[in-house]
Amino acid sequence: MSLAKDEVIGLVVAAVVGAAALATFAYHTGRGSTWGEPSAPEAPAAPPPPRPANDQAAREELAAALADAFREDQHAATVTADATTLRIRWEMCSKQMLGRLLRDDTNYQVMNIRKLSGITVGELKKRGFKKVECDDGRQGLRPSVENL
Repeated sequence: MSLAKDEVIGLVVAAVVGAAALATFAYHTGRGSTWGEPSAPEAPAAPPPPRPANDQAAREELAAALADAFREDQHAATVTADATTLRIRWEMCSKQMLGRLLRDDTNYQVMNIRKLSGITVGELKKRGFKKVECDDGRQGLRPSVENL
């Protein structure tokens, strides 16, 4: 059985690469250097991001700003900060509208509310919120919930 020309060339190249790898390993091992370790010490790892402060006043401030934004945009809504849960009662609330309220800067229905209140997922996390509940006020329906 004979090999094709391209197979022979491939085997020769693989042998040359393998021989070079072995020679490099033998060189570093013979020198007594530490193989695979950096020669200079690494910079210390970045400190972890600061944990959100458990500041109920900051959460209530954001809830009040959101309530004012709803009122200024002429939407009937109530907003409360219940420990680490932001509760919104808004007649237009649904799972999709809650997602738009938290993330979509281009949606016409929530654009002004987002701009006036400064609500974003990052801002909610920074102030220590862990969950957002949005209820449309209809009886028998569970509120839309988003865990942050």
